[in-house]
Amino acid sequence: AIDGVRVIGERINPTGKKLLKQALLEEDLDYVASLAVEQMDAGADLLDVNVGMPGVNEEELLPRVVKKLQSVVPLPLQLDTTNPTALEAALRVCNGKAAVNSVNGSEESLRTVLPIVKKYGAAVVGLCMDDKGLPATAEERITIAKRIKAAANAIGIPDEDLWIDCLALTVSAQQEQARETLKALRTVRYELGLNTVLGVSNISFGLPNRPLITQTFMVQALASGLTLPIINPNQKELMDAIAAHRVLCCEDQQCAAYVARFAGDTGAPAAPKPDAALSLEESIYRGLQKEAADAASALLSSGETGMSLVEKRLIPSLDKVGTDYESGKLFLPQLLGAAQAAQAVFDKIRAAMSEGGETPVEKGRLVIATVKGDIHDIGKNIVKTVLENYGYKVIDLGRDVPPEAIVQTVREQSIRLVGLSALMTTTLPAMEETVHLLQALPQPPAIMVGGAVVTPDYAQKLGVHYAADARQAAGVTKAILE
Repeated sequence: AIDGVRVIGERINPTGKKLLKQALLEEDLDYVASLAVEQMDAGADLLDVNVGMPGVNEEELLPRVVKKLQSVVPLPLQLDTTNPTALEAALRVCNGKAAVNSVNGSEESLRTVLPIVKKYGAAVVGLCMDDKGLPATAEERITIAKRIKAAANAIGIPDEDLWIDCLALTVSAQQEQARETLKALRTVRYELGLNTVLGVSNISFGLPNRPLITQTFMVQALASGLTLPIINPNQKELMDAIAAHRVLCCEDQQCAAYVARFAGDTGAPAAPKPDAALSLEESIYRGLQKEAADAASALLSSGETGMSLVEKRLIPSLDKVGTDYESGKLFLPQLLGAAQAAQAVFDKIRAAMSEGGETPVEKGRLVIATVKGDIHDIGKNIVKTVLENYGYKVIDLGRDVPPEAIVQTVREQSIRLVGLSALMTTTLPAMEETVHLLQALPQPPAIMVGGAVVTPDYAQKLGVHYAADARQAAGVTKAILE
């Protein structure tokens, strides 16, 4: 809800960022994810996401970045692209409500972008410029804002989903423009009644001591009605100013957040802190694969054994993820991200144990498969990843697997547990046939079933275990194999 000042983190934008450019070219999504986590920890409420640069296929990369970010942070995303095809591809895979950055007052932009925004129920940033460029006066910018508002309303986009950007230009070149921007901001916010966006740091480009100019201008903009500043939340002086603003405009009731932020602060400059690496447990919880693997390597190098790492760190981390998933603190993308990070750790452990002549302890084997006629395997794959990280050997027969193939594998390898998945109601008969054939074996295995169309009552009717998700599958597996 945009019911006060909300900070949009600006750092996932390759403009002027050498490391991010390199990461995007190399498709290093872990680095992009680390920028998201840093901004969230610093207090960002939303994240601007821009991957547009030469050498990047934006239509392919932007949706992948969206999925990656939503596997590690719960923040809403503002998709920043001029490519309508990339925009729609990203919106299609974006969980929850996204924002679109941006549309402008030109007929082509309004005609191209607004229908996509409406289709996916997004919010949209309206830039106060058109095909003639950026107007010099506040009055001209307001005219464009009204044009965008009329077009958005006409297509069914409500005012609450329209955020107007009055545009900030650097005062080193056009000093008088700061005043025009602030004037336009006041009109948009208090006369048109719309939320306002501003890329605040643009104001100080080309000047020494940029943070001072940026902070001072942002304070003026907040007083003029800015609700969505686009800033680097890692700049403490900017976030401090926003914390103070929230107190003064009564958004921070009883100054609670302000006190929590500054309790014990004497006002003296804080000593710079060296960059602290995330712990193994924290990296797994946040789904950061590279950081988790690096932490595992460091612990193994310091003398901790592979089995100790599994028993004392990896499994407790997954248990915490599972508990928070069940309680609604984490969601499916975070569960999958954590499982993938844990897999990266497990790969490091397996390699280290192999080099040291240590044999990983296998807790037991099971077979999993998506039943015949069903080609959906996302849920099954998540279960496989999670169970492997708990130390089980998972024999994955894939999707659309005939009952006979499952029975044959169980016979040949003396399997004690089988997991069956089905997403389509039309494939439930294949699940039932597979269960009956397995139960008719001389030494029938235990069976657990799951999938979108499977219910606890259905499982009980078949006389098998039910697992709604990977967390429950891990519980069933532990109960049977251990």
